[in-house]
Amino acid sequence: MTKWSYVKDRAKYGVAVCNFKQDGPHRLRLTVGETVHILQENEDWFFGCSTRNKTWGIFPKSYISVKESIIDKTGPHEAIIPREPPIVQEITSVIREWGAIWKQLYVAREPEFDVIRNMMYELIDWRRKIMSGTLPVDELKELKQRATAKIDMGNAYLGLDLVVRDEHGNILNPDITSCIDLYRAHEAATQRIKLMANSSLDDAKSQKLSSRYVHSFFVTVKNFVCRIGEDADLLMTLYDGKEGRCISENYLLKWSRKGLAKDLDQLNNLRVLFTDLGSKDLLREKMYLICQIIRIGSMEFKDQEHKRSSHMQRKSSEGLRRPFGVAAMEITDIMHGKVDEEKEYFIPFVQCNERDFIDNLLRKVLASKEVTQKEHKGQGLWVCLKLLHGDLKQVKEEYPHLITPSTAVARKMGFPEVILPGDVRNDLYLTISHGEFTKGAKSSDRNIEVSVRAVNEKGQLIKNVISLGCGMDTIDEYKSVIYYHEDKP
Repeated sequence: MTKWSYVKDRAKYGVAVCNFKQDGPHRLRLTVGETVHILQENEDWFFGCSTRNKTWGIFPKSYISVKESIIDKTGPHEAIIPREPPIVQEITSVIREWGAIWKQLYVAREPEFDVIRNMMYELIDWRRKIMSGTLPVDELKELKQRATAKIDMGNAYLGLDLVVRDEHGNILNPDITSCIDLYRAHEAATQRIKLMANSSLDDAKSQKLSSRYVHSFFVTVKNFVCRIGEDADLLMTLYDGKEGRCISENYLLKWSRKGLAKDLDQLNNLRVLFTDLGSKDLLREKMYLICQIIRIGSMEFKDQEHKRSSHMQRKSSEGLRRPFGVAAMEITDIMHGKVDEEKEYFIPFVQCNERDFIDNLLRKVLASKEVTQKEHKGQGLWVCLKLLHGDLKQVKEEYPHLITPSTAVARKMGFPEVILPGDVRNDLYLTISHGEFTKGAKSSDRNIEVSVRAVNEKGQLIKNVISLGCGMDTIDEYKSVIYYHEDKP
C-alpha cells in the first residue's frame, strides 16, 4: 500500500463529479457538485473534508475534479477560496438551493416546476459562458447583470430571501454597509424585480442597444457552394429593402473555379466587419445581407465546354465580367437585437438567366418569401453573423477572438451618425445606373462594357485608386458587368 502524502496547494480544492455512496471505514459520502478540501493523497484516494458539513474521510480521486483555488493560511486553520468569479459561485449555490426545492415541486406536481426548470437551464448556460473566459468585457458585464436579475426574480418567485445588491449586481456586505443604505438597496431591488416580472428582458435589451451610438455587423464566410466552373467575384453588402439601396461598401471575395477562395491563406479567415452603423440603421424596417455573384470568363456560360478553333477567339472572350446570380438573407431580427446568438446560416443562391439584370433578380428574390429547393438546388453561402456594439477601435479591443488583423472592414456609405476625432475619409462612390447605346451598323444589340479610370488634369492615369470592395487591393481600372446583347443596360 502506498504511503499518504500531503497534496500541493494547487490541488487542495475539488468538486465531486459523481455520487460516492460507498459504506466502509473512514469513507466520506459525497454527492454531485459537493466541494471538498483535500489534504492528503495516495495512488487512488484523497483524504479531506466536505466544505458543506466539515465531515472528514477518504474518497476516490476519479470522483473529484480539482479546481484552482487560493489558500489562506493567515488564521489558525487554512481556508480555501475558489478562484472562480463571485457570480459563478453564486450561480452554483443558487442552483443547488433551487434544485432541492425543484424536486419537491416535481413530487407535489406544482405548476412552478416548469418555470424554475427554465430559469435553472438559463443560469447553467450563462455560467458556462462566463467560465469559458472568451467573453469580452461589455458582454461579460451584461451577462452578469442578467444572471443576478434572474436569480433575484427566481428567489422572489420561490418566496426565498431577497439578496441585496448594488447597481452593478454585486452583493452588498452588511458589515460595511449602513442600515439606511441596505434599506434603500432593498427597496430598489424589490422595484426592479416587479419591473422584470411585468416586462420582457428582450425589450429592455433592444432599447439599450438602440441608445448606443456606433455598431458593427460581423460576418464570417464559412463556405460557398455553386457550380460555376469559372472564377467569380462575390460582392457582399448591407441592403435596405425599403429604400432599395445598399448602405455599406462591398466586401469583395475572389472565388476560384476550383470552388475555393483564390487566396488560400484566407481560406479559414474570410471575415468582414461592416462598421459605422448608427442606432437608426438598427431600426430600419427591412435589412438584408446580399451577395452578388459575378462570373469572370467567357461571354456565354456554355463556351467553356467547347474548344475554340482559334487562340485569338479564345483570348478575346476570356476575362469578361458576366452576371451570374444573387444570394440574400433578411437580418432585421439580428439588427433589432432579437437574435443574439452567433450561429451558422445558409443563404440560398439564385442563378440569373442569360438576359436577366442582376438588380431585377435581386428585387425578385427579396420580394419572394422563401427560395425553394428547386430554385437554389443546394447552392449558396454558409455564414456566421453577429451584431457587435462599439466603434472599430472598441470592437478590436473587446472582441480580439473575432476581429483579427486580416479582417476586412467595410464602412457605411456616407457619413456615420457619429464622426469620431481623427476619422478622415476621402471617398467618392460611383454607381453606374444605366446607359443607352446605338446599334450602329450591327443588326443586333451590342455587348456593352464600361471601363472607368481616374486621371489627373493632364490625362495621366492615377494608379491604384479604384476599389471594387474591401478585402482586396485597389486597381487602376474598373470594368463593368456585360449584359448579353443589351444596348440599354
